[in-house]
Amino acid sequence: MRFQGGNGLVLTASILLLFSAAPAARADVSAGVRGGLSVKPDQFLFGGHLELSPIAHQLYVVPSAEVGVGDNLFSLSMSGDLQYRFRSHSDIRPYAGGGLSLYHADPEGGGSDTQLGVSVLGGIFFGRNSRRPMFIDGKLGFDQVPDWKFVFGVTFR
Repeated sequence: MRFQGGNGLVLTASILLLFSAAPAARADVSAGVRGGLSVKPDQFLFGGHLELSPIAHQLYVVPSAEVGVGDNLFSLSMSGDLQYRFRSHSDIRPYAGGGLSLYHADPEGGGSDTQLGVSVLGGIFFGRNSRRPMFIDGKLGFDQVPDWKFVFGVTFR
């Protein structure tokens, strides 16, 4: 799905409002920071995420937003990922899932474009019982979002 010009910016702002309203409905919300790399386009990424209460046993919705710079392109990505967190008897916990992303790209020289895409993901949480759990994850993107993303993050509880 492709959005161009002002329509994409209106849609982007609407989704940001939805993400900001989501924590108000949840009593158990944590926020964090994230950073990493993407491939095609080759960019450095930084942004933030929310960790909401589970929607089912071991199933979480994790909204995030990232800014990308590099490869003669500025990008803004907003994602709503669904994560299944596997049981673990240690402080390390793997997860897998997928999600939808709204991806806005603004290349140098003009011609910005906004796309809706799909990705699958997997990762590992470290220190899940600490006040600042960390994670590393990878995303394989389809449908007009970066081919790969590798992200490291910290959540503040």
